[in-house]
Amino acid sequence: MKNIIIILFLGFLFLTGCSNNKGYKFVKEIKLEGMNPISAAVGKTGIWVSDSKNNRVIKINESGKILEEFNDFKRPMHISLFKGKVYIPEFLNDSIKVIGNGKVLNFNLGIKPNAPAGIDVAGSFIAVADFYNHRIIVKNGDSTYTIGKKGHKNGELFYPTDVKIVKDKIVVADAYNNRVQVFNREGKFISAIGYKDSIKVATGIDADANEILVTDSGNNRVLIYNWKGKRIGTLTKSLNYPIDVFIDRDEILISNFYKGIISVYKK
Repeated sequence: MKNIIIILFLGFLFLTGCSNNKGYKFVKEIKLEGMNPISAAVGKTGIWVSDSKNNRVIKINESGKILEEFNDFKRPMHISLFKGKVYIPEFLNDSIKVIGNGKVLNFNLGIKPNAPAGIDVAGSFIAVADFYNHRIIVKNGDSTYTIGKKGHKNGELFYPTDVKIVKDKIVVADAYNNRVQVFNREGKFISAIGYKDSIKVATGIDADANEILVTDSGNNRVLIYNWKGKRIGTLTKSLNYPIDVFIDRDEILISNFYKGIISVYKK
């Protein structure tokens, strides 16, 4: 069943035209030969990439040269960095792994996920997209709880694939509802974003104090919204099934699954 969903997850390819890029300018492509990157995140000493094709997590430099490599993962998905550690959801192993000090360790959420697809870590506050259970698992210190349930109404989720913590809010890539949802930390629904923009699978997400960026994989674009839900930009250049986006100050990195590249834009 998981392999069927993976095929569906990667199965939409549509083209769309360019429009306002909200001040972002395409800079370059980082080529990753023989890889299908699902996620990329910038750390102090390099760029961490989850390479699902080869079931590994690697650290590369800005030219794509591999600096470190960790193998034997089972479909590593949307990763998160915090204080030098890399948090990795393993989609086919129903587990979370952590890379730290050159070692790979298990991480106990307190609730077992069914195909974790994305994670974000903000100190002792951690959120995980629990794909097959249509919910977000939240670990806050010693307590663990869930947000959402299967459905299509506000506050309900349908195969969520990524999650981002921004101050007191949790932003979710509600993939197969083709939208973004925003909750507070206690799980109260705040808003739904992008549902009018004909998104075809909202796979990856990142956000800062000003903007929310979501990868519209089936339309080969990244959509940019403000926190009021207004669409303020669209990126299309160099994109081929973009599956994740990462904000690094004045740059953004977009992981392209089929093209095997990371597209870099700069403000």
